[in-house]
Amino acid sequence: MSETEQNGISRRTVTKAMAWAVPAVAVASTVPTAAASCIPVPVVLDSSCKKANESSYKLYFALGGEDCDDPGSCTGTITKITEQTGQGRTLYTGSTPADGVTPILICDANNMANKVWVTASIDCVDGGAPKDYLVTMPQFNSANSTCADSNFC
Repeated sequence: MSETEQNGISRRTVTKAMAWAVPAVAVASTVPTAAASCIPVPVVLDSSCKKANESSYKLYFALGGEDCDDPGSCTGTITKITEQTGQGRTLYTGSTPADGVTPILICDANNMANKVWVTASIDCVDGGAPKDYLVTMPQFNSANSTCADSNFC
């Protein structure tokens, strides 16, 4: 009786199977990464700041988010900012690019503690239709100005 007949499988068969399994596993492991896509949202950058002892803010928005460190060629425009809490007062309306460079000035905002609603059009999300996003605000020190410049409201 040969070794193959005794054990049922030859070493050659096992080696061939392993050789085919390695490429299949490598391809299968890349599928989730390629299938997952970045869906950018508006985020407030750390360069945003608050005027000392006043409720005036200079906010810089960009596209990114928890699952999207690089939004690629997506562009966005902020058209409205509204308080999340309180009376839901509109703090800003206009058309400002979410490019991380162009600031949005908000004057006399009583309630910008944690989050605001931001209406934005992002060209690679829902065909660029305006959408509301709940955006987390940076924590500002209310007693001191956190801005390097004095261009405010």
